[in-house]
Amino acid sequence: MHSRFRAKSVTLTALAALLALLTVPGTLLAKPKPGVPGRGFRLQARAIGALTINRVYCGLAATGEICVDSTNSSTIGGGYWPKGSPQQYVFNSGLQAAGQVDTAGNWAWAGDTTGAFFFDPKGTTQHGALIQPIWNYSNPDDQANWPQAAYVPQGDASELNFDPNLRGLPSASQGDIWTLAWDGNPSLIAGRPHPLGIAVETRGLGWNYPAGNEDIVYFIYTFYNITSANPASYAAIRPGMQEQMIALGQQFQALNNAAFGITIPTNGYTIKDFYANFSADMDVSSDAGANYSSANLPFALGYVYEHTFRGPEGSYVLPPALAAAPFTNGYGFVGVKYLKSPEIDPDGPGGADPFEVGINLFSNTVNGGLFNDPANTYALYRYVSGDINQGLGDGACNFIPATDKVCYIKSDSPADMRFFQSSGPFDLAPGQFGSIVVGYVFAGATASAGCNVAGCGGGGAEVKPPTSTLFRQLSDASLLATAGASLLDSMTGFRGYNDANANGIVEQSEFTTIRGSLLGKSLVAQTVFDSRFLLPSAPSAPDYFLVPGDNQVAIFWRPSATETAGDIFYSAASNPGTPASPNLLYDPNYRQFDVEGYRIYRGRTNDPSTMSLLAQYDYGDEDSQGNSMAFEDFLGVVNPTPDCAPELGLETGCPVNFSNPLPGNAYTVSEPYGLTSPFVQVKLGDRALLASGSATIMTADTTVTGGASGTNPPLEDTGMPFVYVDNTAKNNLRYFYAVTAFDVNSIQSPNHRAPL
Repeated sequence: MHSRFRAKSVTLTALAALLALLTVPGTLLAKPKPGVPGRGFRLQARAIGALTINRVYCGLAATGEICVDSTNSSTIGGGYWPKGSPQQYVFNSGLQAAGQVDTAGNWAWAGDTTGAFFFDPKGTTQHGALIQPIWNYSNPDDQANWPQAAYVPQGDASELNFDPNLRGLPSASQGDIWTLAWDGNPSLIAGRPHPLGIAVETRGLGWNYPAGNEDIVYFIYTFYNITSANPASYAAIRPGMQEQMIALGQQFQALNNAAFGITIPTNGYTIKDFYANFSADMDVSSDAGANYSSANLPFALGYVYEHTFRGPEGSYVLPPALAAAPFTNGYGFVGVKYLKSPEIDPDGPGGADPFEVGINLFSNTVNGGLFNDPANTYALYRYVSGDINQGLGDGACNFIPATDKVCYIKSDSPADMRFFQSSGPFDLAPGQFGSIVVGYVFAGATASAGCNVAGCGGGGAEVKPPTSTLFRQLSDASLLATAGASLLDSMTGFRGYNDANANGIVEQSEFTTIRGSLLGKSLVAQTVFDSRFLLPSAPSAPDYFLVPGDNQVAIFWRPSATETAGDIFYSAASNPGTPASPNLLYDPNYRQFDVEGYRIYRGRTNDPSTMSLLAQYDYGDEDSQGNSMAFEDFLGVVNPTPDCAPELGLETGCPVNFSNPLPGNAYTVSEPYGLTSPFVQVKLGDRALLASGSATIMTADTTVTGGASGTNPPLEDTGMPFVYVDNTAKNNLRYFYAVTAFDVNSIQSPNHRAPL
């Protein structure tokens, strides 16, 4: 159940007729809890923080490091799964960039190769510096002072990452984080001749739904060429961010001209053959040196795992909810999936032929190993471009970068593994920008022949990455369809391949995967991104009006706009896709018109923790637009009974014979339920078949009165008066009121358990 609101205040006196003129209309724009996006100043700007929306704990540093220890320790990691457990999966990660200064003008830096380590696995050549601290929309203080630049992009090309319904909102997910860093500080030049001249905007997103998405966090890195001091260079950047970039461009020139005794061209310079590079130092298990790393190129996915999936102590197990069959109960995987690479216009700014440059190269690096981390930005440029040079101290590739898109995968023995995924090359003109989007995916290992719940090889033997020949088979349509994949690929969730479109190209949509596996969740991440992050959300809050009187306040409200437009996620949830390409967000129980009712709150301050519920009204058979309020259950999950669980093959006690179509086909049989209490739903996967033949429910959701709070009134089909008179108000006191619209919808897709 969702609702959202913002409070309005009124002060009562006995002069009711005069005060009635002060009736205040307004539109509610805040997210689930009260809060007014503002322009104020927070009490404490934060250079460190964490994204903790779902089952992933990911620490953050405003200098550009992701899943880093949020207390700024140099020895403790920052990515834990599941959240609250002691198990580290990520030590640190983040963006790197490299390129060459345009030779035009033949000035001091012309033709130089340089770059920026916003994340450096060695920890010795960090170049990122804070411009904006970490803003976290789940923090009430941040929410109340959310800066304009942090709103979901609207007005420039970066808005294309988001559905139009999300653009211009302060947060696209259940709690976005946002920060801004740059590499322009001339004092941060360890391992490079001088700064490159870029700023990096980082937005993190997370949800507790749909299934699988609770173990994924998303990051959008948008990098800007800020080498120009001319405001006109930044004309294509959206308001709010444009002002930031203009200021940085002028600061970049002033600081670096003074520091290096040069004159940067006023209009800046193009960064030629630019590469954006995502790099990660994943440490799975208590021993960082016990890891292997590999990749699945059709999925654009790099990942790391503990070499035996049991750990050096041999006893670690995942929590029961994550270790149930078909998964092993030891350590799992952490992967980073490229969802989007920069879309660059080859004709330069204003051209008409944008294209996505894709992943140029994947490679392991090893702490102190044969293929070490890049020592400086010159080595970084060689690494990300695939121009490996052993004569300059680089290691030797064991793949062919030009054809395999892989340089090096260590498979002889476990080690402290790192990996990078580079995207490029392209030219980045002054004021131009591009984005890469990645999903951090956490998943258990799928039990497979040779590696089961008890361990691998029957005695804890290790699982090595596939050799180059077997690795290439994963991208060979004819071999993959007939010979299958390696043991490791099976443990990531691979269960088959079919070249559905017969084009001879292995595509991720053509894989058969285990739901909840690394590959299964990676497909969820791709689906969420392809839907441009449009997921279930609260109804639009209603317009409402306060009319003060003598010891009373009348509250009038209008129907939420969602009653007319419908839930914005319905178009995605209602589409089953096709058998060749099933829609992983399909939910036949998802309702288009889901506004069930309204609640009225009052408090003496606008702090949500101090506001009390005065009244709740809910619709009967129809809403204000004449839409039926019946809940059509296609899955047999409403008001569950022990002898009806269609997903388990148990239908002896079901009210109808529910359909059970193959993926990509629509469900066709439903049972209607009225929305009155008790109204209970169970998620698929939250009940199990007993030996007695009946189904047991492990977790259920009781609408309104259940879930997180258990304090809201039951649904009673009261009808909707659109007016409430508070007769308990007292004269000469100030009150805050709020009116929220709440929905009732399927719990298969959204998390409807938050009370506000």
